[in-house]
Amino acid sequence: MLTAKVMLLGDMGVGKTSIMYRLVHDRFDGQYMTTLGVEVLSYDVPADGSELARLVLWDTDGDFGTRIFETAYVTGASAAIIVSDVTRPQSITHMVELARGFESRFPGRPYKALVNKIDLTKGGGGAEQIDLAPSSVSFVSAKTGAGIAETFAELAETIRRRQL
Repeated sequence: MLTAKVMLLGDMGVGKTSIMYRLVHDRFDGQYMTTLGVEVLSYDVPADGSELARLVLWDTDGDFGTRIFETAYVTGASAAIIVSDVTRPQSITHMVELARGFESRFPGRPYKALVNKIDLTKGGGGAEQIDLAPSSVSFVSAKTGAGIAETFAELAETIRRRQL
């Protein structure tokens, strides 16, 4: 079984923990406490129809910002999920900065930029307004589950294909 470390990055309150709990436990609480340091959970996802991939999800403290790349937490990361909140434009700017930092620190490693909380807006916005490759941006809702499992399955397939 392929095992890969996946960092969850983004500002405080954007929904990193909610996304992780929606994926792993298929539930949404909305009353999560702020993550201090890091919380680690794993999730098994089919990577190519037969082989399972175990994603070891590292949910990080949103206070790190781009300094996260100076910590031991990111050592050995195969990929990243970088989260923003569609209702907080500044978090989208920070998501782009974190994506650029991840690309710099881990050249060739995949990431997905998730614009969360689309259930709070009409239409969810457009990826064309985000200065990242459109294929790396997904609009999701931890509350409804929209786009969560699919995004992680795509990431697992990319990790498997690149043998990370």
